[in-house]
Amino acid sequence: MGGAMASIVISVIVLVILRYTVKLANTYWFRPKKMEKRLRNLGFRGNQYRIIFGDAKDVGKTRAAATSRPMEPSDKIASRILPYYHNMVQKYGMNSPVCKTFFLWFGTKARLTISDPVLVKDILSRTEEFRKPNNDQMARVLVGGLFSSEGKTWAQHKKILNPAFHIDKTKNMVPSIVESCSQMMNKWNISVASNKSVEVEMRPQIDVLIYDIMCRALVAGPISEEAKEIYQQRMILNQQAAKLARLMFYPGWWNLSTQEVKTMRAGHKETERLVKKVVTRRLEEMKQGASDHGDILSLLLEAFQDPASGFSLDDVIEECRTFHFLGVESTARSLIWVLYVLANYPEWQERARAEVLQVFGDQKPNAEGMNQLKIVTMIIYETLRFYPPNGVIHRSISKDTKLGDMVLPAWIQVTIPIALMNHDPDIWGEDVNEFKPERFAQGIFNSKMQSIFLAFFSGPRRCTGQTMGTVLITFVVATLLQGFSLELAPSYSHAPRYSFFLVPEHGLQLVLRQHI
Repeated sequence: MGGAMASIVISVIVLVILRYTVKLANTYWFRPKKMEKRLRNLGFRGNQYRIIFGDAKDVGKTRAAATSRPMEPSDKIASRILPYYHNMVQKYGMNSPVCKTFFLWFGTKARLTISDPVLVKDILSRTEEFRKPNNDQMARVLVGGLFSSEGKTWAQHKKILNPAFHIDKTKNMVPSIVESCSQMMNKWNISVASNKSVEVEMRPQIDVLIYDIMCRALVAGPISEEAKEIYQQRMILNQQAAKLARLMFYPGWWNLSTQEVKTMRAGHKETERLVKKVVTRRLEEMKQGASDHGDILSLLLEAFQDPASGFSLDDVIEECRTFHFLGVESTARSLIWVLYVLANYPEWQERARAEVLQVFGDQKPNAEGMNQLKIVTMIIYETLRFYPPNGVIHRSISKDTKLGDMVLPAWIQVTIPIALMNHDPDIWGEDVNEFKPERFAQGIFNSKMQSIFLAFFSGPRRCTGQTMGTVLITFVVATLLQGFSLELAPSYSHAPRYSFFLVPEHGLQLVLRQHI
């Protein structure tokens, strides 16, 4: 009897092991190889699938090699900021059924990279078919909220948040923007007055400035003690994300026991705790009859208090957390590159300053004059083309999907390489690697620009905070140009690199001189 029971137990164990072995073999070998065969039968080319990691290791090595030394500002940027994609286009994309299309592997997932503007516009407009990948743990940790949600949840959150970013609401932020800018300017004026010029590391200064402005938009007040703590936790998360970039494409990385992953998990948990503290305190104030602050948090809590909205307290916390990261980081990174190009192209700096002085004179910038800053706006858009905050957009399909003349197989991901498209002469012309703000003399809302200008994405998922971010950058630039001339410091080293957003790896050192 005992022997029979032992045999049954052994048989069950063997069956369980066999089952999981078959499952692992399917997940890590047979399904990817079947997908590879299907993609090749459609005429697409790419590397052979390599078990578990795919192309992820090579992506990391190529990126490390491309960014191992600074570049000249005149060098072509695409091969540095998206080096692996750039190499794959040259190797496989030129003979594809759709030009510059190829596939690569991130873990077990095939990614079909598509650069055709017509197809890209179609992909971004069909949000129910081309969805955000649900396996991007890094994005959920750093951003979450509206950025990471899908379907009905995304539509509900977008409807609630849209009024907060309306142009009229954004114009109401102008006094806060001007006040924050004035504080920064006063500090620099003191340094310049005593030394005639001052070298400033702009990146941390701009980070604090934008965070202060965004805090005023979110909670109608300057940076509080909790906000300072949240800021510190965000810095920790950003640093850990940069270190963990090499792991983010590997299955299950979030559950690893490495010190870096543990630190990131702890930072994520602490950020949520701090944001929840701010949210619950405001909610208690509202219950006790406190007046409406007219800020984004009030708008979110009003939605939470409306049973028909289906908006939970966790949703409020998530959207505040998203705003702390996405709103601050994307705006600060974009502004840094605008300041860089103003210093690197003095002729455009002078044209922008002349326009600012013509519109505002020595008065503080105001909302009424904002629409008259055509040259400043052109410079901002051309900067976003040349130095796109986001390098790629990823989408996923769950069923066979027609796109153009192709039928894409279910369960692949589609990648749109914004940084490559922005430097593609077939899209922008042979002068694509020249900084020419006049490209945007007619704005970005004509039919051609809506197909190829993807700094704010496109389609229904177009960046909700586009107007706020652009207005904020415009006012900071106008205020700065009224008081100072900008030059690149001798210590500046040009090294653009993606770390979630495009950043100057070694910072941005500018020499500020008082403008006379």
